Amino acid sequence: MPGFRKMAAALATCLVLSLIGSAADAGGPLFVRDTGAAYVWSTAAPISYRTDNGPLSASIDEATARARVLGMFDVWQNVATSSISYGRAGFINPTGAFVGGDVDTLDEFNDVSTDCNNGNQSPIIYDADASIFIALGADETSLIGFAGACALDATQIISGSAMMNGLFQDGLSAPVPDLTTAEFDAAIVHELGHFSGLDHSQVNVNCLGFCGTDDLTGLPTMFPLLIDVSQGVLAPDDIAWISRLYPQTTGGTTFANTHGTITGIVFFSDGESHAQFVNVIARKVDTGANEDRKTAISSLSGIKFANLLGNPINDPFGSSFGSLDPGDIGLFEIPVPAGSYTVEVEPIDPGFTGASSIGSFFDELGRAPPPMPGTAPAPIGPIAVAAGATVSGNNVTLIGTDPRFDQFEGP
Repeated sequence: MPGFRKMAAALATCLVLSLIGSAADAGGPLFVRDTGAAYVWSTAAPISYRTDNGPLSASIDEATARARVLGMFDVWQNVATSSISYGRAGFINPTGAFVGGDVDTLDEFNDVSTDCNNGNQSPIIYDADASIFIALGADETSLIGFAGACALDATQIISGSAMMNGLFQDGLSAPVPDLTTAEFDAAIVHELGHFSGLDHSQVNVNCLGFCGTDDLTGLPTMFPLLIDVSQGVLAPDDIAWISRLYPQTTGGTTFANTHGTITGIVFFSDGESHAQFVNVIARKVDTGANEDRKTAISSLSGIKFANLLGNPINDPFGSSFGSLDPGDIGLFEIPVPAGSYTVEVEPIDPGFTGASSIGSFFDELGRAPPPMPGTAPAPIGPIAVAAGATVSGNNVTLIGTDPRFDQFEGP
């Protein structure tokens, strides 16, 4: 289950947070069905969640915490081109050892989590003194929270959960300094993206070092690390993907009349073999205002395809989610606001390991993601994308990859 960890050091005023726990298919959906479609919540009614009937921390009471959670969900709900919505159903239902009130012991947490795993409720838990984090063996001085789906049926997400570490909001400098309200809430907005079915996105990865103002504008809330408090506001990548998964189809601002789609296949150098899990970014053509840094949306090649056994070259870990349609191998589909774009490719950053992973590379041993085969060609484009249109055939051929018939193939 994805979660934020605060790193020990940060540059200047930047807050740097990293994730633990994930199973994902990136640049969009967290889980993919065997049809290639994403697992999403039903939008026939608001997504129902229940909050803890206890304080967030020693200094944040239940009513204040409840209002802040509502505001965090609203960040996603207020996207005009998306139909996703949320509704609080009340406090967490009693189950097993939990008889109601504050979820504040490991036994209570386990029983509430089991009820979530059974699809019965979607709890938002406050761990005011981090006692549950400690009991779970987590580092309570660095892990701020975690969230994700609890249960899936054949087509949909049916329950999810989130937990927050109150030590970062208790008004004390020890054992950890407090985050500001905006910093803490930005971290949990990211987690509620996972709750909603979104994975990580790698856009403007240079922000791991230096990040200018325009880079920050395009830096997704769903970037694997929280670099800056501005990520509490959704970037074009976040807006495009939450809208693609939950498209608004009625009213004046619909997904179809604001966004189009760029598709293509990433190839090895032979121009025939399809390359899996290369990060692909569509960047708006720069006309002088750094639009390419501000408006950029990413996906991975082949995220629909199920790598059940893995691939020894560029997906050694494999995934049990996704389709078995050969046409999905190496395929990318990127939703973008209408406009003119270039398409570029890059490797997944090797630092995005374990729960900070992108795509199906979750690995509890913390091994680095597999490198991109060969090197990236120059960006292709410009590609004109009209609202409601899909522009296909934007294929990318990597440079200098191994031959198609490699040492892993038999005679």
